Amino acid sequence: MNQTQNEAIEKSLQEVISNEAANELAYKTGTELIELHKCIYEQMSIQNLLPEEITVKSVLTELYELTEADFSKELLLSDLQDLMFQKVDMLAGLLGIELE
Repeated sequence: MNQTQNEAIEKSLQEVISNEAANELAYKTGTELIELHKCIYEQMSIQNLLPEEITVKSVLTELYELTEADFSKELLLSDLQDLMFQKVDMLAGLLGIELE
């Protein structure tokens, strides 16, 4: 990762943990980062905080919710297109369909 990405990660982490811890975590790499991920994953599992498994139904529900969403707030068309692409790509992957 480049310096800008690390700084963005650090800033995001500072919203939920101390500045010192955020600084340390944002710059971990390699084996250290893998071990940290395993520890966090285990802790999330113990506390039942793991995200739900992605299913065809959950992706279709999210797509439906997008059709009902209020986009009166500022949202760029490109952002909406990116979001739709992510959901369609995820759905295609679950269904075993390769998009061109």
